[in-house]
Amino acid sequence: MESTVRNLRIIWRAELLIIEAKLQVAAKKIGATAFAGLVLVFGLAMLNVAGFFALEEIWGPSYAALAVAGADFLVAIILLLWASGLKTGPELELAKEVRDAGLEELEAKAEDLQEEIERTRDELIGLKNSLTSFAKNPLDGALAGLLTPILTLLIKSMSKKKD
Repeated sequence: MESTVRNLRIIWRAELLIIEAKLQVAAKKIGATAFAGLVLVFGLAMLNVAGFFALEEIWGPSYAALAVAGADFLVAIILLLWASGLKTGPELELAKEVRDAGLEELEAKAEDLQEEIERTRDELIGLKNSLTSFAKNPLDGALAGLLTPILTLLIKSMSKKKD
């Protein structure tokens, strides 16, 4: 029973480690995506300013604003690519292995318990059948138990008389 409780605790801890690892990656992805969204909004604002300046003056400060907006878009794209490439670390695989090992051991114990229950059931069925046959014909059981010793005594007594 203690090993079963220990296995359940190990499985519980492994599941917590798996959840924690996934949450850490999700938090990083959300943070990077939010920052990329902020940079994108700033880039759009700069693109608007650049468009305004492009219409106001043909070749002046507008190209500077366009360059800043383009750089903002580039940073946003790099952040989005980085965020989409984040994965869990090796601790997740270790936690999964520990969890799977614990589950396998619990399954093995459950199979052993099932086999023991089946053996007990078979013994009880045999006992029931014996009691049922004895209840139906009590003399059959008694005769079988008494007949062997009586025949043995008769054979011995006959062999002694011949001697």
